[in-house]
Amino acid sequence: MMRNIYEKCFECSFALVQYGSVIQTELDLQDSQDVAASLDRVQNITQVGSVTKTASAMQHVLDNIFTPSHGSKAKASKVMVVLTDGDIFDDPLNLTTVINSPKMQGVERFAIGVGDAFNKSNTYNELKLIASDPDEDHAFKVTNYMALDGLLSKLQQRIIRVEGMVGDAPHYQLAQVGFSAQILDEGQVLLGAVGAFDWSGGVLLYDTHSRRGRFLNQTVEDARGAQYSYLGYSVAVLHKTCGLSYVAGAPRHKQRGAVFELQKEGRETDFALVLEGEQMGSYFGSELCPVDVDMDGITDLLLVAAPFHHIQGEEGRVSVYRVNHQDGSFTLARTLSGHSRLPYARFGFAMATVGDISQDQLTDVAIGAPLEDFGADDGAGFGSVYIYNGHSTNQLVDLSTHQPQRIRASAVAPGLHYFGMSVAGGLDFSGDGLADITVGALGRAAVLRARPVVRLKVSMTFIPEALPIGFHGGVKVHLCFERRSGTTVAESGLGETSLNFTLDVDAMKQRKRMQCSDERQCQSSLRKWGAGPQLCEPFLLLPTEKQLCQEDCFSSIIVKVSYQLQTPEGRTDHPQPVLDVHSEPSAYFQLPYEKACKNKLFCIAELQLDTTLSQRALVVGLTKELTMNISLTNSGEDSYMTSMALNYPRNLQFKRIQKPPSPNIQCDDPKPEASVLVMNCAIGHPILKRSSAMFSLVWQLEESAFPDRTANISVSITNYNENRSSVSKTHSLWFKHAFIAVLPKPSVMYLNTSQALSYHREFLFDIYGENPFGAKFQLQICVPVKLQGFQLIRVKNLTKTQPVDFELVVTFSSEQVLVHGDVTENHDPVPLQARQGVVDDVDLQPAGGDGVRLPVEGVVELFEAGFLQEHISPVQVAVLEVQRGLCHGEGGGDLVQDALGGGNGVQLRTHLLEIDPAKLKFQHDEELVFLKKVRPVVCRPFR
Repeated sequence: MMRNIYEKCFECSFALVQYGSVIQTELDLQDSQDVAASLDRVQNITQVGSVTKTASAMQHVLDNIFTPSHGSKAKASKVMVVLTDGDIFDDPLNLTTVINSPKMQGVERFAIGVGDAFNKSNTYNELKLIASDPDEDHAFKVTNYMALDGLLSKLQQRIIRVEGMVGDAPHYQLAQVGFSAQILDEGQVLLGAVGAFDWSGGVLLYDTHSRRGRFLNQTVEDARGAQYSYLGYSVAVLHKTCGLSYVAGAPRHKQRGAVFELQKEGRETDFALVLEGEQMGSYFGSELCPVDVDMDGITDLLLVAAPFHHIQGEEGRVSVYRVNHQDGSFTLARTLSGHSRLPYARFGFAMATVGDISQDQLTDVAIGAPLEDFGADDGAGFGSVYIYNGHSTNQLVDLSTHQPQRIRASAVAPGLHYFGMSVAGGLDFSGDGLADITVGALGRAAVLRARPVVRLKVSMTFIPEALPIGFHGGVKVHLCFERRSGTTVAESGLGETSLNFTLDVDAMKQRKRMQCSDERQCQSSLRKWGAGPQLCEPFLLLPTEKQLCQEDCFSSIIVKVSYQLQTPEGRTDHPQPVLDVHSEPSAYFQLPYEKACKNKLFCIAELQLDTTLSQRALVVGLTKELTMNISLTNSGEDSYMTSMALNYPRNLQFKRIQKPPSPNIQCDDPKPEASVLVMNCAIGHPILKRSSAMFSLVWQLEESAFPDRTANISVSITNYNENRSSVSKTHSLWFKHAFIAVLPKPSVMYLNTSQALSYHREFLFDIYGENPFGAKFQLQICVPVKLQGFQLIRVKNLTKTQPVDFELVVTFSSEQVLVHGDVTENHDPVPLQARQGVVDDVDLQPAGGDGVRLPVEGVVELFEAGFLQEHISPVQVAVLEVQRGLCHGEGGGDLVQDALGGGNGVQLRTHLLEIDPAKLKFQHDEELVFLKKVRPVVCRPFR
């Protein structure tokens, strides 16, 4: 029912409410604006049940559907169709109260009862109460849902008034033969009959000699979809390679519109579908316009209008289809549309070929948009016509979409309404040899005369033809304009027209190298054309500097000529000439420099670059200077504007450049860019001839800490030749930092092992020196703890006195490893037994209670996945425990203490823990594997 009403009533909006145990809006009035989406949503609705709250559902429609906020219009007719399968059940509202509600005033109600329940008098009376009066026109009952099809067909006729008849459809009584027409050869006429067969439509091929016609419509297979298609709304004849082809538009075919082509299948000749529209209600196919662009007798394009195509309103759109010359098929080339900011224009309402308006031997097309500017309320009228010119490139003809001419009603005559509702052209009404256009408006018609199109050929010569290097004289210029239009000067009106032109010398440069001797002459020159086919003018160009070549002596001097026609005012006896809008009203000419390129157009330079550094390893605090020697050779032809870009680290301070006598080298001051400094140098500007340049750059190394260990110096050479050359070199630098350290203790110290085991000995190491750049270094202390398997010494305390951020490096014997933290369970050492897995619960526990509890980064675990299969004799592992909290600081002093990190008085105490000699690793840090006979060194930064 929705689909059928959409086909016949374009002003209708739908809403759908389903009710049962719940009452829900499936489709709002605003949602129904998108017809395709609305029909899809209805197909996917899931039915609800349980109870029948008819009164509540009707009240829901009054409160939530027929309201302005949900898309209801004040003056619109409102119709409510209630489809129910039983009497009201479990409804909190009273039906009579809802029916008599003020909101129900003006709403026409139809009620349809489905099922045997309505055979009961009380249920049927309830159905009649739902429906409006009289009951026989508004209340219906059917036995099942299958019987709804016929009822809904009758119901939709009562809801809307449609063309045609109810019951048996007429054949030709409402055919409207001649709604569209196309005159053919040999006395035949193609006539559209949109109302035939209940508005399915068709075409009558009528012979004026025999006065007999033949009716043609769609094939039998398409008969069901043909209803209300309006086939024959437009007709056209295409001249294909294989012969004539008849096409007809059906703008209401399946609500989207279509184009049909007459095809012969066996003995039957019927219209077959060839093109379909995309948007519902767009009236695709309402206008057809075949175009023979190149005038060779074969149709090149078919334009199909959809004047009601909508985006914001009914803007309209025209689809351009290319006709294949081999098989006659259609391919969409592009779409055309009017002014983007003017909705409701109905662009494409009328279309016609109008002959060769642009006088380029190509057919042009006029398209009407009769509602453009409608509602402006300025009294100037509304409507427009667009002129699209034929276009030909690479043996492919088309319509030019670049700047189509738009003719507004207000520009033609005041008070024109619906200007562009019809168009025709191709005839010369004025007798001036040019095609004219007739445009229809409401009650009036306007004839638009074509203007003569002038095409000019611009030429310019120079003396001398090329500038020698070092030239400082003047250049004579001879500028000519030559008419190339097909009409004579008198016919075009060019003899009474003036030409206004300007010269822009060295147009591509801000700093001009040449200029006109008389600047006023170059800025604007107005010359009357006269009777001849040419207009010429001399000029003199002079250098802007004493020497013509200051910077650029290789790129050509570009002279731009811009021109326009200036017609006399007040002349209305014939249209004034106009320049071709599809050609730029300007021309460019080149005055080249002489080049030493062996009579070639372009010079090809061959650049070689060689660089060396005085040293690559730099020591901050010791290295004073760094020198780079550069050798650049051009073994080819001239190199223009040769430049060098030098990138180097910021801790190198540019000191000087040692330049050769020739070529000249000029360098800019270094500029910071990202993390480097960039220095640009001009080498032999403007021309580096076949030669070599050797020079040196010297930097001074800053005495400050360098953040990275390495850096790069890169050299890049480029030029401005047409085939640009570039060469580059990159060098890597290594940075170190100098420091001075003195340890006033002998390198080997002795203990007497014959004393008692409780003997306690302390060693104090004082390191003196300078470390201004924060260089990292190691203090290595080797302590023998075992001799022939017997324990000799136990290291109990390592003490530091001053804070500084350093790394700790401790060397142990082959049977010991340093672990960052205590390996404990409930603060007791844990021995690993057979088949025991990972040691976890590792803590770094400050002693004394006044420290800060720190997270442990390293976890000792078995390196391989398996468990221990048998008990192995334990091995002693040294574990360090922090006795106070750690902190960071700066300064120098006791480097042993500084290496341990933390504040004053921090001590690390060594414990012994029994653990199996399996392979170990640090789980969260770098992995270390300790074999039985490997001498490990463990480094952990306390940061």
